[in-house]
Amino acid sequence: RSPLKHIDTFDTLIIENPTMTNDTNSRLHNTTTCFPISYGSIAFYLGKDNIHNNPTATHRWTLYVRSPDPTYDLSQSISKVIFQLHPSFPQPTRELTQPPFEVTEMGWGEFEASIRIVWKEEAEERPVLLTHFIKLYPSNAPVATVDPSTYMNTTVPVVSEKYDEVVFTNPKVVFHKQLLDGQQQSRKNKKKKQLTYPLSHESSVMEHFRTYGDETDVKAMLAAKEFLQKELRSVKDRLIKVDDELEDVKGMLVAASATAAAASTLDGVVGTKGDTSSSSTAGAGTVTGKGGASSSKSGKKKKSAAGGASGEQPASKKAKSS
Repeated sequence: RSPLKHIDTFDTLIIENPTMTNDTNSRLHNTTTCFPISYGSIAFYLGKDNIHNNPTATHRWTLYVRSPDPTYDLSQSISKVIFQLHPSFPQPTRELTQPPFEVTEMGWGEFEASIRIVWKEEAEERPVLLTHFIKLYPSNAPVATVDPSTYMNTTVPVVSEKYDEVVFTNPKVVFHKQLLDGQQQSRKNKKKKQLTYPLSHESSVMEHFRTYGDETDVKAMLAAKEFLQKELRSVKDRLIKVDDELEDVKGMLVAASATAAAASTLDGVVGTKGDTSSSSTAGAGTVTGKGGASSSKSGKKKKSAAGGASGEQPASKKAKSS
């Protein structure tokens, strides 16, 4: 996987593993093209006086699709943009074939709109469908019953914008060239080119467009890197502490096992000594017993002899005699 090739300092177009060909009707191989876009809405509160005159028009808002790079020409690659508004608006489907791709209206309620981006016909790419919730009130706004004039003014708008990238895998050669043509002049001359159209028909809206650039991205990445390094250090310290505690537990287990083994050995030695003493005593008794048995045998012999002298016989002998 080769590293990304950055086309210009803003990275308007990022091409990975390009395989060029002279056939404009064919598709590039092993090529991924990322096309950055920004879309959203900017809403201005019209003030309390205007609400008295027209209660259904509390805000003036603009819904738009634009390039994060203010020098990029969207007309080179986009055929048209279709905005689908709330059904309560007259002609809720708005189709624009030239930039700036935006719709400006007045209303009182928030709703979700859809945005369909249709590419040039020769691109043979499917349209991209986006959804955007048009916000009229700030996120920290109080309950709806509170008068908006108490926390909103007519000069500070509610900006709700998103950044996204459309990814084209193995695009057609002709479309790939159109994507490049949107910025080719600025690449060759290395300076900002002038667009043939305004970024917005609403000057107040254009002033509040968000800016994107390498500096902001680098700062965000550095902050993320610092946070990750801090987390990694914390995890590493915890792991070292756990390892130390584990070693302590292992040492305690080894010591306990050694103590238990020593105690078991000591009990065996004491038991062996006791058995030896008992055996000695039993041996003495046996000797004595043998002596007694010997005496008894002597006695029996004497008795048998005495019996024989008296003429008495054993029972077995008597049975034989009878």
